[in-house]
Amino acid sequence: MPTPTGDYDLRELRRLADPNRETPEEFDDGEALPAPPDEVLRHTERNELVQLQSQFSAAGALPERPYLDRLPDQYSTEVVVFEWLDFLINKAGFENTGNALQYYEEVGWITERVREELREYMRGFSEVESFDPDKPGPAALDVDDHVLSLVYIARLASV
Repeated sequence: MPTPTGDYDLRELRRLADPNRETPEEFDDGEALPAPPDEVLRHTERNELVQLQSQFSAAGALPERPYLDRLPDQYSTEVVVFEWLDFLINKAGFENTGNALQYYEEVGWITERVREELREYMRGFSEVESFDPDKPGPAALDVDDHVLSLVYIARLASV
């Protein structure tokens, strides 16, 4: 007689699915594997966008493009800007970060004024880093990176 699905030993199912796979000891108790960090981050980013959208809706209207027409003149703004640019520059390098900012202007996320101000902030980052042959070079930004940029833009617009 077949066993109901809920009675299967997850360790055994994992072994049957892939006999060459080693199951980490910490998951041998049948606990579900945690989501990879990048999936958790994507989920968190999207949740933050939904929350910010709700805040704008509650205030009476969703923002129109450009979403960010100027950088707020507050200390907290600089913290967010440096965090955002640090992410972009470390992931994509200076040239690709500049290209991304140009793209954000073209799609109406930021104004030319904001793009120029962000480029001024980029001067605060050192383009010359210690050479590490094992460190990969600049990577292209992907959809998730642009979503994260939109989160930063929404944060700045909500100040």
